[in-house]
Amino acid sequence: MDVPAPQLIVQMVSPAVMLSACGLMLLGLGNRYGRVVDRIRAYSGEWRELKKLANDPDRLRTLEVQLPDLFRRGKLLRNAVLYFNIAIFLFVVCSFVIPLTDAPLPLLLFCAGMACVLTGTLFALRETLLSFRLLKLELE
Repeated sequence: MDVPAPQLIVQMVSPAVMLSACGLMLLGLGNRYGRVVDRIRAYSGEWRELKKLANDPDRLRTLEVQLPDLFRRGKLLRNAVLYFNIAIFLFVVCSFVIPLTDAPLPLLLFCAGMACVLTGTLFALRETLLSFRLLKLELE
């Protein structure tokens, strides 16, 4: 490989920009995921109590509508987090592979990482749209 060391270092650090972006996204997504999981647990407990007591059928119906949607939101967020973690892995591997080869492997790894970022973003977008639907249900 005939690339000067400073240029090689710049190439190796370039995926770090995407690592930082993915880290910021994971911070927000992890927080949202935790809140959805906590809400599922709280609603499930409330649902079980109402089922035993059978004293508030309206709230019971509301929970029965909301729980499946919350579970869907949790799965979407889990998938988004998973894809962003895979992207981070691919960007780190890309940084290590850059000085080892002239082949197109680093570019393929970087593009695969970007595809994972896109996929994770689409899952997060879908979850955001679903969350608004749940909010609308609560107001009715």
